[in-house]
Amino acid sequence: MTVGVRSGSEAKAAGISRREGYPELTPAFTWTALILALWAFFGSVVDINAHNHDFVDDTFFTPWHMLLYSGVAANGLFYVIAQFRNVGRGHSLMKALPKEYLLSFAGVLLFGLGGVFDLLWHEIFGFEAGVDALVSPSHLLLVVSGMMFISGPLRSFISRGRTSGTWSELLPPIASATAILTIGTLFTLYTNVWTQLSRYVVPELVIDADTVRTLHAYTVAGVLIPAALMVGTLIFLRQRIALPFGAVTLVLFANALIMLYIRWEWNQVYLPVLLAPIIAGLLGDWLLARPPGGSHVIALRQFAFVVPAVYMLVLFILLQLTGGGIWWTEHMWLGVSFMAGASGLGVAALLTTQPYPQAD
Repeated sequence: MTVGVRSGSEAKAAGISRREGYPELTPAFTWTALILALWAFFGSVVDINAHNHDFVDDTFFTPWHMLLYSGVAANGLFYVIAQFRNVGRGHSLMKALPKEYLLSFAGVLLFGLGGVFDLLWHEIFGFEAGVDALVSPSHLLLVVSGMMFISGPLRSFISRGRTSGTWSELLPPIASATAILTIGTLFTLYTNVWTQLSRYVVPELVIDADTVRTLHAYTVAGVLIPAALMVGTLIFLRQRIALPFGAVTLVLFANALIMLYIRWEWNQVYLPVLLAPIIAGLLGDWLLARPPGGSHVIALRQFAFVVPAVYMLVLFILLQLTGGGIWWTEHMWLGVSFMAGASGLGVAALLTTQPYPQAD
């Protein structure tokens, strides 16, 4: 069976009136786009986990790549089918998808080109190992193109001018934002406290006058970088959406769990520290749910300081209690927890300039 694209005259002759504008965005389309985007996202998570555990050989064709690229192919097939169906209903070829998802379709196409580029890159320069794999130009192209279609549900909700809704309406943009945040933390996992928990308990390097400064800088960066990414994501969401209670906890816990999974072989003994994102998340949900009692901007900046500071403080206390202690001094872990809050406040100062939306 072949599918043809009717011209304007052919569509009119067939009794199909020419439709102006873009197709209506339906909840079914949004949920399908989300599920398919998460398929590709979790494919990338599994692939990174396989690389971290040495489950892969020096070949492009692995089961982990198959899971990732099959998810991307499913996204492409979904958009192609939707486009041709809407062309058959009278929409022009360039306006046959909901407007918010044109960038998503472009991302899928770019990801396909990026996959070819990645294959050629490996053939020419060999396979990356360690941090090389996270900063490789071919992989960064895949990251950018992946974010283009994974962010579709978030982008579409915001572009419609809505600021609140039920959990079923808000879950797609919140899940999409969580995936985008996690892509950011995955590709900076070499300086992320969640993937390097063991290095806070037992230093990997010999502590002497020449190495301690490097080790301090490395582990401090592992706290401050994810804190800034986390707060940036939450502030971006709250400035545009009246988040329901539990949304902050969902974002923090899902991100932490995925990051813990990436190096599960080494980090599973520290499982109790997953209480940290739950405690900080519930506190964040409470801060957002209470009446601001003054300036909305100040309230949101307070949130941006308190949540990461408490998050990291609780994490270090739990490591002390359940992980056998940490080698940082009290000056370090208390001070760095405060610095995590300060970095969140700095991000919020750049992003919060006006009152945020309230629930209907």
